[in-house]
Amino acid sequence: MQEPPTGGRRSSIPSKRDARIEAFLIHTEDRHDLGERIAIVGAGATGTYVLDALLRSGVAHAIVVFEVSNALGPGFAYAEHLNEAHALSNIAGIEIPPLIESVNAWALRQPSAKLDAWGIRASAGDNRAFFPRVALGAWLADQFAMIVARSPVPVSVQRQVEVVDVIAMPQGCRVDWRGTDGHIVQDHFDRVIVATGYGPIATDAAATDGHNEKAPAALGGGQRTERFAVLGSSLSAIDVVTAIATARGTFVPRGGTLTYVAETPWHATLLSRNGLLPEADYWFPHPLPTLNGFTPETAAATTRGDDGDLDRLFDQFVAVLRDGAPDWAARLGLADATADDFADRYFAARHSANAWAYARQNLADARNGHEHQDTPFWRIAILKAHEVFASVLPSLSKVDLARFHRGLKRVFTDNYAAVPHLSIERLLALHDAGYLDAHALGEAYNIVSQPDGTCLVASPNWAVTFDELLDARGTQTAAMNHFPFPTLRLQLCASAIEADQAWSSGLNPAGDLTMREQDRSLERVHLCALPFLLGNRPFVQGLVECAGMAAAISRAIEEGRATTFTDQMSAAELLDVLERPSVILPDGAVLPLAGSKR
Repeated sequence: MQEPPTGGRRSSIPSKRDARIEAFLIHTEDRHDLGERIAIVGAGATGTYVLDALLRSGVAHAIVVFEVSNALGPGFAYAEHLNEAHALSNIAGIEIPPLIESVNAWALRQPSAKLDAWGIRASAGDNRAFFPRVALGAWLADQFAMIVARSPVPVSVQRQVEVVDVIAMPQGCRVDWRGTDGHIVQDHFDRVIVATGYGPIATDAAATDGHNEKAPAALGGGQRTERFAVLGSSLSAIDVVTAIATARGTFVPRGGTLTYVAETPWHATLLSRNGLLPEADYWFPHPLPTLNGFTPETAAATTRGDDGDLDRLFDQFVAVLRDGAPDWAARLGLADATADDFADRYFAARHSANAWAYARQNLADARNGHEHQDTPFWRIAILKAHEVFASVLPSLSKVDLARFHRGLKRVFTDNYAAVPHLSIERLLALHDAGYLDAHALGEAYNIVSQPDGTCLVASPNWAVTFDELLDARGTQTAAMNHFPFPTLRLQLCASAIEADQAWSSGLNPAGDLTMREQDRSLERVHLCALPFLLGNRPFVQGLVECAGMAAAISRAIEEGRATTFTDQMSAAELLDVLERPSVILPDGAVLPLAGSKR
């Protein structure tokens, strides 16, 4: 059809595209928003906080929760069958965001027999106490059940089912899941929240290192194994060593000091790059005070998305430390420190000291700080600063983010991951009894499985063969090629390629945990699959982060309800999506993909 001459009257006959848009508008103009039908994939800690936040905000008219296990609430991290009572959490009650009730209020109404089994009868009401993981798992399970029971809208829970695929579609999503009878069911939702948490995800490193990953509850049973190597030195590693120790002996309090008595011979070595032990939990004010001159607002104003942001952020951070802790800053030479060498300065004193002597003194200092509710300013500043850095890390350039991971991240992780005093006591008791030591592997080391089932660990000037090697390094960053839902993985990878981003490094969603900034067709899938977020959000771990993501998702959905259906995605935008390059799914559905670059 010819276009009318310039300046002449246009034909009153609409084009086929205009007609399709008009038909779409007629179809949607009378739509009433009564809330959304939402799917939550995963019923662990993240899924539990998400469910609670959605119901509090009233954005859903129906919710379906999918869980691969039979347990609702605890997830992988707090599962009863994967943890023993001696495996402590690394977060005190005062920091845990409440659900229907706080963890301490819940603990106070538990039967005495349960509290005795968990070893928390005397500390149930102490919001500074650390509870075992199984206790937190029981709290999460109870809270999940209470949330469902009190829900004002229908909540359907599909347990012991496998979600095999998630598909983002224009104005909705599809979830394919396999029930207990083995049949695949397809269901459609307005929105899907992927809250798969810390489930076991294979990594390339795991495939090549030749090490074993075992839950602490399963360790120590093979009595013929005597020489253990434990990769890592954080609380996860302490849990592993404690599990072995309790299977082969007993911790005995004697005169105010914890000792260890073994029943069978064994020995363990903590292996880490730097050979340092974690520090003991220190007292801090809650909530943390705002840092004068370094806040999320000042950080956001500094961040431009270009190389050099990290240096500008570091300058603000150092100014706070030099002002609030001048003597400590002078000892570290912060006047001429850089974002790249700060970590070396921070750890220098610990590297020069005996690890076990330092741990003993640090525990004494931490206990004194709790008694007097006093902690050096620099510790509090670092603890708060990690929140400020976390608020802008997803906006850093690839170069600056890599620099942060190599340097500053190590400081914040060490300071944030201080462990319960009892955990340090156990390490010292095992070392004093001759059953535990620690070794620094450095950056260049090899792990080689031997034909006889043993494992050789070798670094420059050091090599030892162990009967068993156990990985306790915690959750590692997962690449997108391990993302469990194939069609959504395809969509996410196509979107990343369209935006010239490296999809192999994981996900970097917007504040609402969607990839809408890269691809509007993905705006109804919220991504809380934690291992895939760690590359760009290295602090996105723990119950505080679970609650934070849940609040961000709920807030985004609530704000979206203030716009009309066509405001969220106009008819023209929808047709643009439908005209993209597409793939045909096995059931015949046509799926548009990003990739419109010419």
